[in-house]
Amino acid sequence: MENIYEISRLVYLSLAYSNGNKRIVTEHQTELVELLQRFQAEEAFHQAVLESLRGMELQLLEVEPLALRLSARNSASFFAATLTDYGKMLARTPLKAAELLCVHCAVATAFFPTEADLDAPVEDLGVIVPGDVIEILRLFAKGEETVDPEDEILHPEVRTAAKRLRELPEENPDSKRAVGGNSWLELITRVLEHMVATGYLLEFKEESEEVEYRPTPAYQSSMRVAAVYAFHSFREIVAERKMAMTPPEHSGEMPHV
Repeated sequence: MENIYEISRLVYLSLAYSNGNKRIVTEHQTELVELLQRFQAEEAFHQAVLESLRGMELQLLEVEPLALRLSARNSASFFAATLTDYGKMLARTPLKAAELLCVHCAVATAFFPTEADLDAPVEDLGVIVPGDVIEILRLFAKGEETVDPEDEILHPEVRTAAKRLRELPEENPDSKRAVGGNSWLELITRVLEHMVATGYLLEFKEESEEVEYRPTPAYQSSMRVAAVYAFHSFREIVAERKMAMTPPEHSGEMPHV
């Protein structure tokens, strides 16, 4: 019973950490480190924390140096972020939230183009740059146009967002002021920066080189265990579009000269 307060504090501070709340984490860093040490050193405390997470429908993705990386156990969980939540956090409007969801799906598709990639060693998944995400958004925006309007494969707001994406420029001519989400590049920049801040991506930049992004084990784990219906639907449309654009294989005959 004496551990209930400490367990609750570790879960609370780890949730703040997992959601990118640097202010709370910084203010309670000493307490968080001590609780994390107990979690790793004391089996009874460790198991009690895991039981608490199960009861709250949370899952442990990774034990990181600063805190526990947590996420909702399923899409019905109280802690699962909805399109509306995401809109309030990053987008301000439901439409912009749907656009950002498309970008999230494009990022995931870039790292995990096949189901096998969700189980591959994370160090083998390589890196991506914003241009890779733009290319996948191109495929999705074109592929979504061919989907039957009666098909319920995508959320209506995501379909509206796909139409909006087709109307946006890929890059804003004034891209150095990428703050308004008025181009694909600005949307991608916003999502990638948020994923770095919340520990799902690592950012690398060599001198005079483009910024590269690498997935973390927490990101791969969250995509593997969560029921991310939008991602699988998005990836399916991209794969079908790629297949439609691939020229048929020629027979072995030599062409006439």
